[in-house]
Amino acid sequence: MTKFTILVGLTATLLVAGCAGRAPLQPDRAVFSVDASYQRKNYSQSIETTFDRTVAVFREANYKLDIVDRATGQISGRRGKTGDKGANNETDLRFSALILPERGGSQVALRIVQIANQGIPMISQSKTEIVLNQPELYAYIFSRIESLSGTPNATDVQADLEPMAEPTPQQ
Repeated sequence: MTKFTILVGLTATLLVAGCAGRAPLQPDRAVFSVDASYQRKNYSQSIETTFDRTVAVFREANYKLDIVDRATGQISGRRGKTGDKGANNETDLRFSALILPERGGSQVALRIVQIANQGIPMISQSKTEIVLNQPELYAYIFSRIESLSGTPNATDVQADLEPMAEPTPQQ
């Protein structure tokens, strides 16, 4: 082989290897394709008020928000293990909310997904996603959004956008 062929091969390998490990610049926003799995609630308040209150409700519930986009009305986040300390519970919760205009007011489209590990760890472990569709769960969240007063400050919103470390197992 000639030196030129080796140089071209090395350059191509470095380019492919450099692009392979890159994370996307934005989180995957495909979760916001609103379908029948989303629960909806209309409010007479403005879109901005509904957006701020929705962010505040999930922040109070200890969700780490990964998308807070006022321009598009998208909010999503996750919460680590939900069991009591010492419980053998490997369940995470994730939510996606979309704030939409609705006849002089606003609408919240909300979906909560429970993620549980299944199988034998390190051998055949997989994650199962279950969309929670209990009306009482959503009714409680929607009533909290409606009754909450105040708006989050800029420091809280910035804290939501910081990278989240994976939850550590508790003894």
